Amino acid sequence: MKRFYQTEWQNIPFNSFANCSSKQFPDALFYNSFYHALFEKYASYAELDTEWRLTKEEIAEWLVTRLAEGGRVLSVGCGLGYIEQYLWRKHSNLIDLHVQDYASDALRWLRQVLPPDRIHHGESCQSHPQFHMIYLSAVDYALSDVALVKLLSELRHALMENCKVIMISASFLDESPTRRIIQTATDTAKWLLERLTLYNRGQLWGWQRSKQEYKALMIEAGYSNIEDGFIDTANQHSYWIEGRTP
Repeated sequence: MKRFYQTEWQNIPFNSFANCSSKQFPDALFYNSFYHALFEKYASYAELDTEWRLTKEEIAEWLVTRLAEGGRVLSVGCGLGYIEQYLWRKHSNLIDLHVQDYASDALRWLRQVLPPDRIHHGESCQSHPQFHMIYLSAVDYALSDVALVKLLSELRHALMENCKVIMISASFLDESPTRRIIQTATDTAKWLLERLTLYNRGQLWGWQRSKQEYKALMIEAGYSNIEDGFIDTANQHSYWIEGRTP
């Protein structure tokens, strides 16, 4: 597992609304300020980057293939909710979709699409087994190992017997020998240049994990029959991992 840094998202520089830190992770104020800036800049999903939207749509279509028709699905940490609004518009006849998020400021556009009874805040929908599939897309990067295992363990109680949780990573760590050498050299150079005030790595953004680390976390959280792979298209190479309840 290694830390990674970011300077902007959705063409919004982080230093335009916050004092960035390469040592402290973003807090709730940072995220709320970001979403405020985003909604000031863009009026709807349609104005977001075309390539970014296309990758999210491909993930949505892939998720549909992982579930039997009529299944009850929960998205945890849906953020802006682009995948969810796409699933609702295109596949609401196939899946029974619900979302759970903690940053309510991010849901402004999703609330215009999804009925209120489909949007859950905090842990309100985790009290009893009711879902066939729970997925977390680009959520794990923001959580430490301890926090991620805790969340995955809690989500098991919202899954019915022999049902599954899927994580889709936007921060996969490629640990092939060549990639590791290149990445280590690059990280070291950036760290040194930052110490010399010649470079700014940006905001400490989250964690990158390897395939082995993802599998270990799923096992620790109590899942079995673990499968993983990549969503490979012309636009992306996204790692996914799936585990089932006993």
